[in-house]
Amino acid sequence: MAKKRVEYIDYIRGLCVTWVVWYHTTHPEFVDFSFRIPLFFFASGVFFKPYPWKKFWRKKFNQLIVPFIFFYLIYYIYLIALNALKYHNFSSFDYSCIFQVFGTYTVNGTFVVNPPLWFICALIDLQIMLYVSSRVIKNKWLLLALAIIVSALGVLYIQHIPTPFMIGRSLRYFVYYVSGYLFGKSLVARLELKSSQIKILAISGVILAITLLIKSSFTFSLYEQELIDCIEIYSIILLLFVVFRNTYKIPVLYPFKYFGLNSYIVFGMHEIYHTTIRIILQNLYGEITIPLGIIQTIITLLLLWPTILLFNKYIPVLVGKKDLIKVPSE
Repeated sequence: MAKKRVEYIDYIRGLCVTWVVWYHTTHPEFVDFSFRIPLFFFASGVFFKPYPWKKFWRKKFNQLIVPFIFFYLIYYIYLIALNALKYHNFSSFDYSCIFQVFGTYTVNGTFVVNPPLWFICALIDLQIMLYVSSRVIKNKWLLLALAIIVSALGVLYIQHIPTPFMIGRSLRYFVYYVSGYLFGKSLVARLELKSSQIKILAISGVILAITLLIKSSFTFSLYEQELIDCIEIYSIILLLFVVFRNTYKIPVLYPFKYFGLNSYIVFGMHEIYHTTIRIILQNLYGEITIPLGIIQTIITLLLLWPTILLFNKYIPVLVGKKDLIKVPSE
């Protein structure tokens, strides 16, 4: 498995990023349930590798930092153009907003320039944190315990403190990223056996049913709610791994694979299309309703499809598909 790509994980990541695109429109209430982010980071953690430092930082620079800078700058240019179209001049734009990436943010804050880039920023944060932690702590249970403590502190305290580069906002997902790294390969191996699939499906299904019953029957404090939600999310993660393991070859699901393989382009470009389409729809129909939000989502995904093809073909270095800095083999 270390040498072979687990194809259905690309589908899982694709589900997450398309859900993000939908979330960023006017949407039904159930879309708000935040399983998509923990699932994305769990799936991303499955194949994290603590390479030697020189190889690690170069790979992450090529795969994460270069695309982050590219999508940040392209959105900045888009904002300038949008402002010029609205006010018919270039003097009214606040050019200093480009530096707000270096500002500090709480859980409710985000970048002025290309807000969805916080996902890539969070991946950078989580990978550095896991790299350092895994180098220091070799016992996987101690590493998991550290991840639980870090995420708990993030949820209860740190996320409400302004921190740079979305660190505070990222911490709640550290436990999912670490658990994907520690147990994801074992989960994938178990899912090769039908008997294990049935057991995992049954256990996760029962846990999910119990959590839904408890949530509908009792009132919880904020911290109790966070714990129940965490248990519920892990059961959903297990369920979706089983589901996609058995369904990913269905042709109609291929778009999930396509967007999953190109998730950084989806994160980096979808807000530009969303904003443009929203302006057009508002001029035509006024308020963006849920049906119009669905239309906005579909059009955005359709526009992303050729965008991905073009970017991968003509500027693969800028979207993390080819290396800008040579990565050593060892």
